Amino acid sequence: MEKEKLNPAPEQEAPQEPSEEIVEESLVLKLTRPYVFEGKTYEELDLSGLENVTAGTLENVGRQVSKKNPGINPAVLEMSTPFCHMLAGRVAKLPLEFFQRLPAKDGIALKALITNFLYGGDGED
Repeated sequence: MEKEKLNPAPEQEAPQEPSEEIVEESLVLKLTRPYVFEGKTYEELDLSGLENVTAGTLENVGRQVSKKNPGINPAVLEMSTPFCHMLAGRVAKLPLEFFQRLPAKDGIALKALITNFLYGGDGED
């Protein structure tokens, strides 16, 4: 008896695994409703500048937040609301008060966007 060939014939290709599409998350936060700050109306916040943030920027923001909030836990500093507000202010070139006055739902969405960006946020290794 002849042995069966284990390798496919040259004209046959092994089936390929489906390719995963790379989906970039948007760094533009759509606000739940128009937000008026100092006479200007905002419907979204462009935080694409997060792509250019350096470790040094994170250190500086962390120092400022720790100074203003001495009781904050340094182990979770980057996940704190004050840290996210200050970082967003640097990135969007808006004052801290802008972020402190956001409606609560938009404030939580902002915090989630920033922490997901910093920590990967996809839930996979």
